[in-house]
Amino acid sequence: MKKLIYSMLALAIATFAFTSCEDVPAPFDTDYHENGGTIPTDPTGEGTLASPYNVAKVNQIIKAGEQTKNEVYFRGIITKIEEIDTENYGNATYSISDTKEGKNPFLVYRGKGLNGQKFTSGNEINVGDTVVVLGQLTIYNGKFQSPKGSKIISINGKGGVAPEETEPAGEGTKESPYNVSKALALTNALPKDGTSDNVYVEGTIVGTPNIDTGIYGNATYEISDGGSSTVTFKIFRGFAFNGEKFAAADQLKAGDKVIVYGKLLNYFGNTPEMAQGNKLISVNGKTKFENVGGESGGEDNPGGAGVTGEDMTFDLIKNGAIGSITLDTGKYGSQNTADESTWYTWKFNNITFKGARISLGDGTWGEGLQMQGNASDKSKQGFLFNADPFSKDIKSVMVVMSVKKSSTYAPNYSFYVGGSAHPTTTSINPEPTVKEGEGEYKYYTYTFDLSSGSYKHFTIANDKVGAAFIMKIVVTLK
Repeated sequence: MKKLIYSMLALAIATFAFTSCEDVPAPFDTDYHENGGTIPTDPTGEGTLASPYNVAKVNQIIKAGEQTKNEVYFRGIITKIEEIDTENYGNATYSISDTKEGKNPFLVYRGKGLNGQKFTSGNEINVGDTVVVLGQLTIYNGKFQSPKGSKIISINGKGGVAPEETEPAGEGTKESPYNVSKALALTNALPKDGTSDNVYVEGTIVGTPNIDTGIYGNATYEISDGGSSTVTFKIFRGFAFNGEKFAAADQLKAGDKVIVYGKLLNYFGNTPEMAQGNKLISVNGKTKFENVGGESGGEDNPGGAGVTGEDMTFDLIKNGAIGSITLDTGKYGSQNTADESTWYTWKFNNITFKGARISLGDGTWGEGLQMQGNASDKSKQGFLFNADPFSKDIKSVMVVMSVKKSSTYAPNYSFYVGGSAHPTTTSINPEPTVKEGEGEYKYYTYTFDLSSGSYKHFTIANDKVGAAFIMKIVVTLK
């Protein structure tokens, strides 16, 4: 009996010792054979197509705090596929490692398929495939990853397209547009969230454009200097000729050579793109769509149809500043709700707007224009309003707000209307529609119907608990 007890005790101790050792983290650069022993995985590679980083090198770079602002090449073996979306966005989330055992994996988050194409069948990649990927390196919520926007260059050594070496060229004018190489160089040199003046950029569309023919009528697409290059520049939510909305999903396609007019934006300091609100100047040398659309006069005015129905995005709010008060990221500065001289002021389509306790969101809880909120302390209740009356009564106002997908919080604020500036009495409270975006956020769209009244002013006031993040405001007049 004693022997049995001692045997059970010894087994328990051995089990405890084994479990305890299992909780000790392995060295950063160590992998293991199934039958014991270690395989040292040395960090290698230069981040180029000819010499991609291996996963150990990628992890070493991020761990050292040297996250890459520009895209680099890295390679690994797919060890896990979390999701392949073939219906909406055509991207995939998967993990790669230097070995098939999957030690010290690196996450590729919502990346595109081969050469930036959308995933369509779901079997384009499989566990065990060796891939070369072009993307950025970052850390999010403690997890090393390549954020959305990466693209696969080759799968098991096949299918890759070598990048075209193109010298930066162009003056950014209508007569001499920047090429993609020059646009990327200038955008990457901008500070975080910095923008340029309006410039002209030309390139060839790569992949399938994402064209919205509904409410927004804009398009997001990638262009390159050769049409097949892996080095691309994003045209974000741009409009058609004269700033008009796109009317058909086939108005742009891969291979089209375009000239686009708008501002260069270094979004969050790691995503070079042409800012929302840009417009087409020409497509394959033409200034008119043959199916539907309008002619382009090629004016240096990136506007659309005036104040009615046009998006006032947080980028345009930031770039339309007048006066000495500026917007900081995540900080409200000296803005005082009781002192109008400290309020942020901007113009949009010749209408003056004012606001207090507003800033640029840093992306932690939402993206867009951040507005402070408080249920009782008026000094912390952010607001914005149109100081100038609109030329006609307002028919409707659409407000789009963002919230982090992981958050259980929903926007909670007040919307007031009236006949004079900064109304705070008559409120309207519609139910929002909620839609999950491709990235980290979900979007709440509120449509305020003012058609039954006579109002030329509105106020958005955050007299509730929690900050609100405004992506855009669209005012439609009667």
